[in-house]
Amino acid sequence: MTTAIHIELDALCLVILYAIAHQTLANVNQQMNRVLFRSLVYGVIVQLGLDILWLLVEGHLFPGAVMANRCINALYLSAGVILGCIWYLYVLETLGYTMTKKLQNLVMLPGLFFLALNVLSIWTEWVFTVSPENVYAHGPLFWLQMIGAYGMLAIPLVHLVARLLSGNRRTPRQTVRSLLSFYFIPVIGSIVSLFYTGMPGSWTCAAVSLVLLYINDQDSEIIRDGLTGLNNRKTLEGVFGEYVKQTGPQKGLYLLMMDLDSFKQINDTYGHPVGDQALVAAATLLTESMVGHKGILVRYGGDEFMILGFFENDADVTAFRQGILKRFDDYRREHNPPYKFAMSIGVAQYADGQSLEALLEQADGELYKEKQRTKAGR
Repeated sequence: MTTAIHIELDALCLVILYAIAHQTLANVNQQMNRVLFRSLVYGVIVQLGLDILWLLVEGHLFPGAVMANRCINALYLSAGVILGCIWYLYVLETLGYTMTKKLQNLVMLPGLFFLALNVLSIWTEWVFTVSPENVYAHGPLFWLQMIGAYGMLAIPLVHLVARLLSGNRRTPRQTVRSLLSFYFIPVIGSIVSLFYTGMPGSWTCAAVSLVLLYINDQDSEIIRDGLTGLNNRKTLEGVFGEYVKQTGPQKGLYLLMMDLDSFKQINDTYGHPVGDQALVAAATLLTESMVGHKGILVRYGGDEFMILGFFENDADVTAFRQGILKRFDDYRREHNPPYKFAMSIGVAQYADGQSLEALLEQADGELYKEKQRTKAGR
């Protein structure tokens, strides 16, 4: 493959990633995972730019060419580890870990170490060398660079595989699989570039993986809630018509409308990040409640959740409702959150010919009655 084609591929990927970065910057959703994803995109853009510069400098002799080659390689190798650190943070954030400053600094520490090591290698030639003919070669400590670069990719891979095998429902399995798929294309490119220096390798392939992740994320946003991973309200509207057709004497259709008690107080007292954690915990408990039941769980908006599903009769749906409340009681006893963590639930049964709007209004009325009973102390 000629150098010209290599440069064209890098430039094409660079332009595509820039468009994605610009789009994510314009998105109103600026949660931490979006910021980290955008950092990954910008980082790969930098790597592609450095790769183009290296192709233009490598093997050519002009004033300052050797020093330029050394600086390019120092930045290129350093950024490889730093991007691995950012990827690790992105994986942790997506899996639901609390992103404290201490954790972020700890994860980024290897990146700073290898930045210093590679910058020093401009003069010491520890990690890489550049001959008087301006040709790049590995240095005596290049193996350490490889451990750092691949290690920062391997650690989050272990997290992802462990989460997938554990059956933990905190993160949707499809999301975990999507993150795992990120590895395949860059790994192939990295292997190729190790044996054929100068071939489009890991970063061209990483750009392709980021594009695929972005497409998958945009596709998921159409039907998924960004915070909890649950279906969004658009899904409820689409499924309602199909469920109505399946109702019958032995299969009643019910709508459960739920919201967290005193959720505004949680946000006002402890901050929105804690409020988000409460929503994620509620979503997890509700997801666990759905096991073995036919229905759809939706985050309708704010602290409102809904379940549209089939139950044999009123007693069946009442038992299901009590099971949800018990899960919240058990959670409070086990985790002892500093705020009130309880759910109010209103239940309405679909009547023949009833519209979704009417069913929602009916369930909302039942939820209001439930909250009034709670305030009165029942």
